Amino acid sequence: MIPWQSVDRVTREGCDKERVNIEPTEQQTAEGQSTSKQLSMQATTPPADVPGYRLTEFLGSGAFGQVWVGRDLNTGREVAVKFYLHRGGVNWSLLSREVKNLVQLSADRYVVQVLEVGWDAEPPYYVMELISGGSLEELLQTRGRLPVDEAVEMFRRICIGLNRCHAKGVLHCDIKPANILLDADNEPRLADFGQSRLSDDQTPALGTLFYMAPEQAHLSAAPDASWDVYAVGAIMYRLLTGQPPYRADDLVEQLDTAGSLENRLERYREVIHHSPPPSRHLQRDDVDRMLGRIVSRCLAPHPEDRYANVQQILQDLNRRDVTRAKRPLMLLGIVGPLLVLLATCIFAARTIRQASHRTVAALRQEAFGSNELAAAFAARTLESEIERYYQLTRDEASRPEFVQQLRETLESDQVRESLAEIADMKTPQATHGNTRARDQLMNSAAHIQLDQILSERLALYSDADRRRRRLASMFVVDPRGTIIAIAYDDPVTRDESSSGRNYCYRTYFHGGRVDLPKDSTEIGSIDPLMTTHMSAAFPSTATRLWKVAISTPIFLSDNRDRPDALFVVTVNLGDFELLQSKQGNNQVAVLVEARPGPTQGTILQHPLMEERRTAGANMKGEFYRIPAELMERLSAGRDVDYIDPVAAGEGGERFAGHWIAAMQPVSLPNTGSPEEVPANDANRDQVDTTDLLVLVQYRLKKVIAPVAGMRSALLWEGAASVGSILMVTLTLWFLVRRASRSPSDRNEEPNQPSDEIAETIPVS
Repeated sequence: MIPWQSVDRVTREGCDKERVNIEPTEQQTAEGQSTSKQLSMQATTPPADVPGYRLTEFLGSGAFGQVWVGRDLNTGREVAVKFYLHRGGVNWSLLSREVKNLVQLSADRYVVQVLEVGWDAEPPYYVMELISGGSLEELLQTRGRLPVDEAVEMFRRICIGLNRCHAKGVLHCDIKPANILLDADNEPRLADFGQSRLSDDQTPALGTLFYMAPEQAHLSAAPDASWDVYAVGAIMYRLLTGQPPYRADDLVEQLDTAGSLENRLERYREVIHHSPPPSRHLQRDDVDRMLGRIVSRCLAPHPEDRYANVQQILQDLNRRDVTRAKRPLMLLGIVGPLLVLLATCIFAARTIRQASHRTVAALRQEAFGSNELAAAFAARTLESEIERYYQLTRDEASRPEFVQQLRETLESDQVRESLAEIADMKTPQATHGNTRARDQLMNSAAHIQLDQILSERLALYSDADRRRRRLASMFVVDPRGTIIAIAYDDPVTRDESSSGRNYCYRTYFHGGRVDLPKDSTEIGSIDPLMTTHMSAAFPSTATRLWKVAISTPIFLSDNRDRPDALFVVTVNLGDFELLQSKQGNNQVAVLVEARPGPTQGTILQHPLMEERRTAGANMKGEFYRIPAELMERLSAGRDVDYIDPVAAGEGGERFAGHWIAAMQPVSLPNTGSPEEVPANDANRDQVDTTDLLVLVQYRLKKVIAPVAGMRSALLWEGAASVGSILMVTLTLWFLVRRASRSPSDRNEEPNQPSDEIAETIPVS
């Protein structure tokens, strides 16, 4: 008699409508046996080194190579490394499919994990986790059938693993005990995915006889999840009985002598369809009715009578567990269910409340952490953008055409006389009322030419449709803070122009963190900055839009003690790109003023403000501030219920409600460069960060929405459970009452005979 394992496994490769190439399982040739023997004798040294692993122990050899125990040098984890030293009989297509699908499923703990593949190495190898418990086949050959509880648990875990494979679109198509490995904790791991198919793959795949669904035993069958359903049913049948379904010695002999593969498969299908359904599992006293039905349904010959997928098996197993768990409760009688009901209600209400609180706290923490990451990302993005503006400013200030015209302008007698007269006015406030000196400066040919150059350069940094401007203005300041020439992105009148006015009190001139008093600062007493610098945010006098200025010194001579002028560009804060969230209005990023003082916490950039700005709305006088106490808590990195100040403004209704918010400071780029002189500490506070904060806010209602849904579902389920328990309690009360009464008492009720009552009351 040929051992039954020799006919159980059949494989098929390369099947299509025009060509069928059927191959049985590869057998080791005489040459291969000789090679294996030599390999076994030479197994003191690994065939090759595997990067990242130390091979420690020879595990065994087979027809095509060796298996070694190794250790991951990084984690210390033990692994199995299989080398393919004898390539002649290896079905590389089968092997590649298996490894590919194992890699796809490697994150699942119910599947043997492939850690690394070295097909291009010499010799080829792949690394898998080391499974030390052997196979389920070996366990069954040693122990025979298993206790029912142990069998059910093993069955459930196999189904869970297989269901996860199906969820990832992989059908195993060859589930059997030999392809289920057991780890040190006796947990099953699915292995041998050589016959596996993707769910949308129509290529046939033959499995193992007595575990293979009858419709699978066909050379043109398209893979289906019901194949694996039948296979796990056959495994459960063997766990309960010790043998797979339909297997008998006479049938094994018939299949062995059937001739061609087609004949064997046809005979196999006939046996299943014409034999009585397997029933040995039903004959075990400890197999309950529900479990028996589950196994029988898995083994239905016709796929339409089977479970459609493994998930349905798990659902029925869960239903069985619930049913078995409820049976002891029926013994509690009348008082027991009431006490259980009361205790359950109290415990459930408390549990729901505690679970809701914990879940909300966990979700808030997760959302807060996500906001912190998003804020950090937005801050780094803004820092990169600021650095690009720094470089833009330096590049524009060093253009030869501009430098030459600036030199000619500063050497112009008319310009020098005008700048000197403006400086003699003592304070910046006084220069804003001067007209004669300003007119003289603005009428000079040198000024007009410099203005023209600035206007031409500024035009290059505006979008063609003029909706998303990069630069708001570009101007030049003399060493005492007077604007020599200026170009605006939005045209202004001559009176509105800042040319001829002194701004030495501004942070973009002296490099400090705050503006100096406009009416008391003496012109000439403030030294200009000596390195590229970004100013504090300030509102535009014309549009009230918040801006920052980036300025860099210009040295026209070899004297590096004092710049000859400052080149300045201004940027609307609304032109900075912040977080572009896929959450829409549920997650937004805003820019916040960080300077201590009356403007601290002011919203400088907000999606709603940008929408209104784009729509042409007049936003003069609209300022939104985060309260000082809330600002302090946000700056400290605390999770607080944040109220968006913009929600109180026009069109801000959609930003109303509570938010989870996180802040991140925006750092300054490295301002040092070989051509720049270190800043003068006498007139500049050295800071590593800007006075800008990025705030990312996430809608709290969106965060806790799952909790509300869970609470509602639990309440409905709880109400249903309470109703069910009450109904059971009343039924049990009635039965106990009837049983406790004497026959004479029951005969006194002619309108309610006991037979009718028995017919209307379900019997468990």
